[in-house]
Amino acid sequence: MAKISIRCLVSLFFIVSILFTSLSVLAAPPDNFTATMVSSGMEMPMAKMGTKSRVENPAMKGLVTINLADAKKIIMLNTVSKTYYEQPTQDHQTTPDVYDPDIVFDKKKAGTDTIDGHPCIRYDSTFYRKSKPEEKYKATLWEAQDLRNFNIQTEMTVPANPKYPGSGGKMVMKFKDIKLGAATASMFEVPRDYKKVNSVQEVMGAGGMGDIGEMMKNIRKEPRPPKP
Repeated sequence: MAKISIRCLVSLFFIVSILFTSLSVLAAPPDNFTATMVSSGMEMPMAKMGTKSRVENPAMKGLVTINLADAKKIIMLNTVSKTYYEQPTQDHQTTPDVYDPDIVFDKKKAGTDTIDGHPCIRYDSTFYRKSKPEEKYKATLWEAQDLRNFNIQTEMTVPANPKYPGSGGKMVMKFKDIKLGAATASMFEVPRDYKKVNSVQEVMGAGGMGDIGEMMKNIRKEPRPPKP
């Protein structure tokens, strides 16, 4: 496995984590929870509290991405080597954030389904920026009625980003093991004994990232959305 391939994979996880953070609040009133996020055959433990989110990378042991939307920055940390790296979100945020006043968001009820035993209302949604009405995003949302309308599943077609080869296409995001109110402030903070480094590569290369062969085994075919 070439080093450049690993770097591209990490860049992809940056995009995915931000995309999932944006989508997870599109229709979900609960803003404090922990869960396991499932997409592309991978399971990612995550937490959300207000505009803060945390996603653990399942392919690389110890790698965690924290998105601090209010501070407009992303923190990538390695819990094994106790290192971290910070960078602004502007260069990576490709999907609109519904907390942005420039966003126009609309959803229409499309039916009802049951996902993992949770009764859900299915919505077709469209959202875009007032400043760029030609760039419309469409998604199908499933809100769990027994979890305070938690957006338990999202299906979306994402436009490709030329900065990230292989990006874009259909994405299905699903949550399981949902615990409302379980996130704590410490989950989104860098421990005091962690050392700040100057690049993502330093966070990755500090050791403890696991076997690359096993990492690639975790990348499997995108699961199909549930049948109504």
